[in-house]
Amino acid sequence: MRARVDSAISLDAHEVPPKMLEHLCRALSFPNPAYLDRLRLGLHTGAEPETLCFAQERGDVLRLPRGAIHVLRRIAAQDGIIVACDDARVLPETKLEVPRELPLRDYQVYAVDKLAKVTQGTVIMPCGSGKSRVGMGAIARLRTPTLVLVHTLDLAEQWLGELKGRLGVDAGLIGDGEEHTALVTVAVVQALSRWDLSKLDAFLADFGLLVVDECHRVAAPMFHSVVDRCPAKYRLGLTATPEREDGLSALLDLFLGAPLITVTHDELVAAGVLTVPEICSVETDFTYEYTGGEDYAPMLAAVVRDEARNALIVDAVVNEARSGHVCLVLSGRIDHCHALAEAIRAKGISAAVLTGEVKRTERKELLDEARAGKLSVLVATSLADEGLDLPRLSRVFLAYPGRARGRTTQRLGRLMRPHADKTDAALFDFVDNKVPILRRHHLERRRLYAEVLGVPASKLSTRKVAA
Repeated sequence: MRARVDSAISLDAHEVPPKMLEHLCRALSFPNPAYLDRLRLGLHTGAEPETLCFAQERGDVLRLPRGAIHVLRRIAAQDGIIVACDDARVLPETKLEVPRELPLRDYQVYAVDKLAKVTQGTVIMPCGSGKSRVGMGAIARLRTPTLVLVHTLDLAEQWLGELKGRLGVDAGLIGDGEEHTALVTVAVVQALSRWDLSKLDAFLADFGLLVVDECHRVAAPMFHSVVDRCPAKYRLGLTATPEREDGLSALLDLFLGAPLITVTHDELVAAGVLTVPEICSVETDFTYEYTGGEDYAPMLAAVVRDEARNALIVDAVVNEARSGHVCLVLSGRIDHCHALAEAIRAKGISAAVLTGEVKRTERKELLDEARAGKLSVLVATSLADEGLDLPRLSRVFLAYPGRARGRTTQRLGRLMRPHADKTDAALFDFVDNKVPILRRHHLERRRLYAEVLGVPASKLSTRKVAA
């Protein structure tokens, strides 16, 4: 059986035996999170399918994600069928000039070498381990036109700056109203998703390497619909949090390939690459008669309005900022961010709000000030959960309840980047122990802290801070 491999795997549907098709559909089907969400909330599921199948028949063609090649060969072998591939992936003749050499650590070199050999896969490394350096190392090694796919303008700006500063490469940008292409182009996926398909396909056909930052997001339809149309020979995914809470983690392998390397926090701490933050639990006096279900949102609204709780957060932040630390305060509400920042400034500490409503140029200026040590406090929403490049950061304050696994890992990882001016690092977790559901959420966070830091939860070194 012959399979054409370009942006995906295409088979002649008439050559696929019914039994083999059934096995492929079963292996490439997953519970639909949107369907389960509606079911859990007691809503009508409507046209929402119960499962998502990534073996799709389009006329006479059966189309599979490119990372499913091993699934295809395994299932075909059960029927005594050998799959031969016609390689139609794109590798442009144009060679990229890279003016500067990029020093890499051993594990980064290993990941780049593995990609060059197997052509696709993911790199799983903690925050601060240099995932973007692996991406740039791949660009320097392969020297082929490259598309870097990101999901925010902040990440795009970081990549543009890193490519210029470390490789000497002037990259193009697709996003924020710009459509400037170059041999290396950084594109915001939301911008590409709005393009006409013929324009998108013509654009994607120019690249030999696709780098997907924060690649756990590839499971989202907007992301994988773009990746699934890119015929670049090489695909590289970068993430610190491959496990998705919606159960679609397997889509990373299907669209980007199997892991090239997995590096753990404890390995990097032992090597002196990452620092180990202290976990500081701050108990609040917040109370709420939570009744369950639809009462959760009102409870969170009460959390951010609680004056005593906010005063506790502000005092803790101000105390650390006055001691010379660069602080990041995280909340899930924009109004909460503004209220906290205003209260911190009222105590004579420089503080700024970093949310999606802040213009791109202003966000860059604020981050530059924080990197230079001129801005003591950033108060941010989930905008800061992924891709925040601030090695000087030494204090993180969780001012809003939450238990999302990926976000918790990212937030702890923010502190683990080494910096010459950083003597220690600490995460302040505000614990609402008087509300049972919020207490349980804190225990879940605590277990995750232990997992990230590589110690049993019972031996997690924490410091309780008096209210």
